[in-house]
Amino acid sequence: MLPTWKARLMNKAGRLAFVKAVLSAIPIHQLLALAPPKRIIKALEKIQRGFLWAGRAEANGGNCHVNWRRVAWPISLGGLGVHDLERTGPALRTRWLWLSRTDSARAWSGLGLQFSADERAFFFASTTMQIGNGQLALFWEDRWIDGRSVSEIAPALYSCIPKRRRKLRTVADGLQANSWARDIQGTIGIQEIGEYLQLWHMIEPPPPSRLAAPSALPTL
Repeated sequence: MLPTWKARLMNKAGRLAFVKAVLSAIPIHQLLALAPPKRIIKALEKIQRGFLWAGRAEANGGNCHVNWRRVAWPISLGGLGVHDLERTGPALRTRWLWLSRTDSARAWSGLGLQFSADERAFFFASTTMQIGNGQLALFWEDRWIDGRSVSEIAPALYSCIPKRRRKLRTVADGLQANSWARDIQGTIGIQEIGEYLQLWHMIEPPPPSRLAAPSALPTL
């Protein structure tokens, strides 16, 4: 950060430009891959807020002219366009989930990037899958069965699938000789059996249109 005496020589427009170009840009590079604790996000926003309103690391309530959430609104909505780090981080990381399905030519494709349960849940809740030939669509995770996922159709059965298998079994592989059934582990009760039969009837035999195209594409 600039020394205090230099920061005070800048007007608020200059400090706003500095916040956007430096104090926001630096943590955003980290947020692409990391999910820091909320206290870290709050500390970063505190520094941004202090620099913008007072030209120093901290600013008291009297220095802050506008609520910080309002500052983070887009300019078109009356804000100042500063990135909301708490929301930007998950959005950036969810973007990798999108690109992993739509652009396999990326250099990082296949590296096994880590995502939180909330980020995965947000992605799968926001997309449906046009499975194409089924090579990229995940059998247990993606919403490929009439716009729904297995976890939505058969939650008890889904809980019997090891996490590793959920992330590896593709639709094409799962439908081959019904190999998806071999992923089921643990204690099977009446609820699981009922959901198993329901799922079986929904995906067997697979409609020809499901496995016609050569690609997979998640859609909002």
